[in-house]
Amino acid sequence: MNILLRVRNLSIKFQTKKGIIEAVRDVNFDVLEGETLGVVGESGCGKSITNMAIMGLLAENAIITADELVFNGKDLLKISDKEWQQIRGKEIGMIFQDPMSSLNPCYTVEQQLEEVLDIHEPELSKEEKSKRVLDLLYNVGIPAPKDRLKAYPHELSGGMSQRIMIAMAIACNPKLLIADEPTTALDVTVQQQIIDLI
Repeated sequence: MNILLRVRNLSIKFQTKKGIIEAVRDVNFDVLEGETLGVVGESGCGKSITNMAIMGLLAENAIITADELVFNGKDLLKISDKEWQQIRGKEIGMIFQDPMSSLNPCYTVEQQLEEVLDIHEPELSKEEKSKRVLDLLYNVGIPAPKDRLKAYPHELSGGMSQRIMIAMAIACNPKLLIADEPTTALDVTVQQQIIDLI
């Protein structure tokens, strides 16, 4: 199997008013195509920051160094913002920890899912996009998916919001899916449903 993601000696520091703070030091791992990799560690140990570095989403005061940070043959430390726009969401999807703060409160479920398709698959017709969005909601187990299209995030439960985040993350069939503690704020029953879904 091919190595989809190679991380070698990844270190992340932040430039602050009080000096440089080291967050992650010398992280190494590979993710093969079709493989599931779990990263375990106590709260605050740098799991989320590592994920954000892989996605190119850290703040400007972040200092990221690595011997290798390569996804699908591309050096993630050397690509342009335009290249990031093509990779993020299309080739690498991410399910964030807190769906309530990750979903835009001003847009409906349909608008947010269609935006992903508008960016990465602009060749789709309006009808094709609508069908894809409905299929995604059905596939992630949203009850009465047609009725949820016009819903805003505040009208959804935590479990449904997380399912919407999963739908957004898988909308373009990414090669790599990063799930950053996707069940953190959910009750045990919903946690199991989300794990089964992923």
